[in-house]
Amino acid sequence: MQLNAPLTVIASEGQLEELRSSSGAGWISDAQFISLRPDEPIPGDTLDATGVVLFEVDPASPASMDRIRNIRRMHPEMPQIVAMRDVDMRLVRTLIREGVADVVELPFNAEEILQTVIAVLETHAGSVGKDVSLAPLIAVTKPIGGAGATTIASHLAAELASEPGEPTVCLFDLDIQAGRICEVFGVSPRRTLTDLLEAGARLDASMLDTVAERHECGVDLIAAPNEIIPIEAPKSEDLARVLDLARAEYDYVVVDMPSGLTNWGLAILAKADSILMLVEQSLPSLRQARRRLDLFKNLGLDHRLVSVVVNRVEKKLFKSIGIDDVEKALGRPVTAKLARDTQTLEAAQDRGVLAGHIRRKSPFVADVAALADAITARMDGGEQ
Repeated sequence: MQLNAPLTVIASEGQLEELRSSSGAGWISDAQFISLRPDEPIPGDTLDATGVVLFEVDPASPASMDRIRNIRRMHPEMPQIVAMRDVDMRLVRTLIREGVADVVELPFNAEEILQTVIAVLETHAGSVGKDVSLAPLIAVTKPIGGAGATTIASHLAAELASEPGEPTVCLFDLDIQAGRICEVFGVSPRRTLTDLLEAGARLDASMLDTVAERHECGVDLIAAPNEIIPIEAPKSEDLARVLDLARAEYDYVVVDMPSGLTNWGLAILAKADSILMLVEQSLPSLRQARRRLDLFKNLGLDHRLVSVVVNRVEKKLFKSIGIDDVEKALGRPVTAKLARDTQTLEAAQDRGVLAGHIRRKSPFVADVAALADAITARMDGGEQ
């Protein structure tokens, strides 16, 4: 029998010899065998031509368990099958959440391996080698808290959903410690981002659909975790899988980022098609924004993807810092100015509705609509 994807088996030499000599193992002769102790790292380039990998793991060894995360980081789409002794169902569930496709027990049984590999390949057949066009990822970030990023991300997502053709839009609340997007929309989802991050191999379009909360404006919301979790708790690779899935299912994906800098946050910004840096006409906001722009430059982020958006704009008659001062301080032009409309936004927040429901001709709503048009025009190639 010939498998429809190359198989690599990684285990200690004794385990490999036993597998090669076992009855019914003739089908596996085309597999690549790599002899490594369970605690030895797996070189990433050894799996470049692999379709599915079966490898030995010792749950008592942190270095051995690290193999799972390392393979997922280097080859995120590659199905992993773990082999270990004394299979425990609680541990199996943990491994599945980590992204492992299946688990087999040591010593190797050729028939069990064959059936497991076939099942795993059938499960992944729809995604292996599939060329999926990913939707634009729009990240809304702010240098300091209280800049109104959540309000802007929410209204921006609603504006994108109202564009001609009614594109599908998914809005992620990634301000995982202080997220309040659901308050803006007046909804209380039963599921949150946590459900997607913990899904492991069960993560698919169907699960995304069950977690997303559809709002009447056409935006699907992914709520921040209900409980307060450490800011660095989410893993970059898990968030990447979730966002890539959403980008494969929607026309636009908007993310509301936390004010604090995290490894996973920087990884998301590095993949974004548009980054909105929100600032206000204040020295603290501009000082921190300048530092972030310098950081983005040092990290190699394309400066053309970063748009400076000034929120709560006031005329210089009422504000000592004007728009020209903002541009001079940041060393780059302002892409959009959003009017201060405190009364309308406070009334909308109290009622859990968008500003347009309170005041249809709100200057803030009009400015966000113009921002949405500018973003789509830029991503369509109409502006550089």
